[in-house]
Amino acid sequence: MKNLSKVTILVLAVVLMSACVSKKKYDEALAAAAAEKSALESALAEANAEKSKLQADAQKLQDDLNMSKEEIMKLAETVKANNEKIAKLENAIRDVFDDYDENQVSVSERNGKLYITLSNSILFESGRARIAKEAQDVIGKLASVLNASGGLSISIEGHTDNEPVQIHKAKYTDNWGLSTARALNILRELEKNGVDGSRLTASGKGDTEPIASNDTPEGREQNRRTEFVINPDIDGLYKMYKEELSASSGNTGGSK
Repeated sequence: MKNLSKVTILVLAVVLMSACVSKKKYDEALAAAAAEKSALESALAEANAEKSKLQADAQKLQDDLNMSKEEIMKLAETVKANNEKIAKLENAIRDVFDDYDENQVSVSERNGKLYITLSNSILFESGRARIAKEAQDVIGKLASVLNASGGLSISIEGHTDNEPVQIHKAKYTDNWGLSTARALNILRELEKNGVDGSRLTASGKGDTEPIASNDTPEGREQNRRTEFVINPDIDGLYKMYKEELSASSGNTGGSK
């Protein structure tokens, strides 16, 4: 054995190992290796596809951030115009309802939105959703101001106290139903007075958002209210931004 070369010994070892392994096990090992290779190749392909997607998403985010100074200025001007429109509307509302007590009509600005709160005592009879005849003039005045300030959306929210519905119980089983019906009737009255319906939404909040304690008659009176939330046209701002971004991308040329 001393005269055998290292290569001869290695060949003999391989022959001996091959003799010890059956053809069936050898084929199984080959099949397993092939399957593992295929799985690894599939995983690699998926990883490459995910990488490409992430790169595309990253590029899109970068494009969205690459607004020119001019585009930022235009957006800032639009935001400023909306804020001025809100302020002008607030002053107009205060002038129109100057004769009303602050417990009946209140106006406030919060987070860039204008809130007009009308007590239900001047809009509806107790437990009813139909607008009182004398309240139609109130809605008409509000509509005239809203018509003069286009580009702002109006959300109409009905609110109640926590007292169960006593009148028309079959029609309005709870305060949710009553507050929703009231908000919808206000919406229709505004439409009748020329306010574009596409600017309006209505919802009923029931007794879920009290502004005073329901433990006293005075608190419950405050909670029975209709709120008009005037919103700046955020969708319009976003649309303008996307249009200008698209135009900017088209003007830069080049391929991606």
